[in-house]
Amino acid sequence: MEQQSHNTSPPQQRWNAKYPGFQHLFLRNSPTTTTTATMQLLVFLSLALSLLGVEAYNALPPVPWQYSTGTFKFSPRRPPTIYLQASALESRDEDGLTLIPPSAQGFAETFARDLKDTFHVDIRVECVSFERRRVPGIYLGIDERQGRYTYESGVETSEGYTIDVAEDSVRILGGGARGIWWGTRTLLQELLLAREAAGVRQGDWRDEVIELKAGRAVDSPAYPTRGFLLDAGRKWYSADFLKDLCTYASFFKLSEFHYHASDNYPLNRGRNNTWQNIYSQFSLLPDNPALHPLVPRRNESHNRVEFESIQKHCASRGITVIPEIEAPGHALAITKWKPELALANKKDLLNLTHPETIPTVKAIWSEFLPWFQTKEVHIGADEYDSDLADVYIHFVNTMSEFISATAGKKVRIWGTHEPSDMSVISKTVITQHWQYGQSDPVQLERDGYEIINSEDWWGYTGLKNDHMPIMPAPYPQYFNNARVLNFGGVNGWQWEPSLYNPFNATAQWQVPVESKRNKGAIMATWNDNGPDATTQLEAYYCIRDGIPVVGARSWSGRRGPEINVGTLEISKDILTNNAPNQNLDRRLGRGHNPGDLLFDWPIAAASVRSAAKSKGMNYTMKIAYTSPFTLSSARDAVSLTLTPNFTLVFTADGFEYPLRSVAEGAFDPGHPGRIWLNDTTSSHTPATLLPAATITIQTDKIGGSRVWQNGAFLGRFEVFIFGGRNTVFSWSQMAFVAPVEQIRGGVREVKIWEGLVG
Repeated sequence: MEQQSHNTSPPQQRWNAKYPGFQHLFLRNSPTTTTTATMQLLVFLSLALSLLGVEAYNALPPVPWQYSTGTFKFSPRRPPTIYLQASALESRDEDGLTLIPPSAQGFAETFARDLKDTFHVDIRVECVSFERRRVPGIYLGIDERQGRYTYESGVETSEGYTIDVAEDSVRILGGGARGIWWGTRTLLQELLLAREAAGVRQGDWRDEVIELKAGRAVDSPAYPTRGFLLDAGRKWYSADFLKDLCTYASFFKLSEFHYHASDNYPLNRGRNNTWQNIYSQFSLLPDNPALHPLVPRRNESHNRVEFESIQKHCASRGITVIPEIEAPGHALAITKWKPELALANKKDLLNLTHPETIPTVKAIWSEFLPWFQTKEVHIGADEYDSDLADVYIHFVNTMSEFISATAGKKVRIWGTHEPSDMSVISKTVITQHWQYGQSDPVQLERDGYEIINSEDWWGYTGLKNDHMPIMPAPYPQYFNNARVLNFGGVNGWQWEPSLYNPFNATAQWQVPVESKRNKGAIMATWNDNGPDATTQLEAYYCIRDGIPVVGARSWSGRRGPEINVGTLEISKDILTNNAPNQNLDRRLGRGHNPGDLLFDWPIAAASVRSAAKSKGMNYTMKIAYTSPFTLSSARDAVSLTLTPNFTLVFTADGFEYPLRSVAEGAFDPGHPGRIWLNDTTSSHTPATLLPAATITIQTDKIGGSRVWQNGAFLGRFEVFIFGGRNTVFSWSQMAFVAPVEQIRGGVREVKIWEGLVG
């Protein structure tokens, strides 16, 4: 990397350091479509505009500011008080989906905690009458004007807000409590961007003042459903992880977490086990012992108290949890319990003609409906046998009527091909479109159905590997922002939730933007490769950069500001690295720049505990050892064992991954992290280490966790993937956190650096 001039401004230094060659600043269908000279010119223009007073960094979602003269000064030495309108204290929104809506006071106090976490200041929340004389501070209240905030369909919403930044104060008036909350997300993002633009170092900023330009913005989301899905039926996720993920997504104004609670590994892919032994999971532990056979691994499930805590936490940040229990397809958890309910030729599909099938599904829902603090639930109904369309439609309508009568909730299903001339799905059922050939969202909307946009072309991620060579739409292993920024492969055409069809750009093949039946969009993250193919944090890293972009486009829609692609990467970098009150990146200390030494501990005792817990991507860790050892944190460990030889093993989420011998350059550049089975340069056998040596572990999401011993490359930690429909097989990288909460055994020294060093 080129040395930077000493007189380069701090923001530009960080930009140049983090984006060498500027190659990551412009997301198109191919990173090679923009020349280096063009990128450098665009970066120069962006910096020049910044120097002229034009905002170089942009909030995500972008905010429709109208700037005026003056600045608001935010000082940690004299932090402002948050003044909450007394009449808004117990205001709660009734027009959202959650049954546990937080009060405006709850949102205000959460905002104060976020400011403390981000800027290390204690800020009071006081209730006042807005008629009193204004004193400097941050004012939060309810905008009583009717019809001021609407979705793009024209339907009124409490989610909109007005933010006024003046020289002495900031005032946020929401259409409801959630409007106040989303306004605080805007203010928090703008403070972070202003701090970065001023070049204030995070560790030294208490003597500085952050200045915000005075101005005003009136802002409303284009759609109520702005969500993300996580497949928890084929991979275990802890309650703490799910809460942190909601905290992160809320920062970018997403509103729903689609919790896919049950599923199974595909029966047509790999492992060659009998169907009773294929991995399936039901991730909610029922109180009723009669239903316990649904849950073969109770340590991989949430009881009612835990799930309630997840729902409450997410709701406290404006996100409603939408639970999904899959049936009649993807139902191996049920058919392994009651084999007589399975179809004879497709054992993970329920036989809907069996007299006990629908009563069994109703019994499951009867157990869990009282758990679910939402007005809508998802019953799955995905990828059933199209030859059985009539019984499928009967099942969907029956379950919709049952859930409505039992709990007053509406039902969502996946769009599934059901070619019937005899019956139709009730128009009270919401269809979540995911693929053409399964459903036609334009026709559904015309026929009067409510729909949600989860079109797989733009919205799907297949954790760890795509489905190659299954066509037409292999799913990227990291969320593909280029498809959001260039919808349908058209450069610069930014997706928004009315855009469903990426194969035909004409308006007649899209849903009208004013439609009241188009609820919005949900991006989806799937564990089709099974529970051992990723760690929990690898799932986060796969969607980490997609959440801000999808959140921005779902919020702005067609009427709001588009994403500034020229400054997207640096804006996203600032905001993702500073999202408050969570540590999904597993940071150690304040070092964020490549080469920063984060952890340096000579070990003298046989067993020690450190204040630090773990470091996430990217990092370099050096371990000097004299005998077997273990480094561990809550759910992760790396151990040098004596069985059968000196073998290095990472353990994550209960799965063991030995270090395997691979060639240092064996990867397929077209499929990041993948080594095909027919590669002859790598044995993939467990590597043997010396009894005493120094090892270096380097981890990034593409290379995974790779190991050098005394300077010589040994191999990497990896997982075997059954690709396609048992037509291609490969080894793929595993990228682990560096666990340092407890250190045991013959360790002399542990050092951890930010980035890939040396």
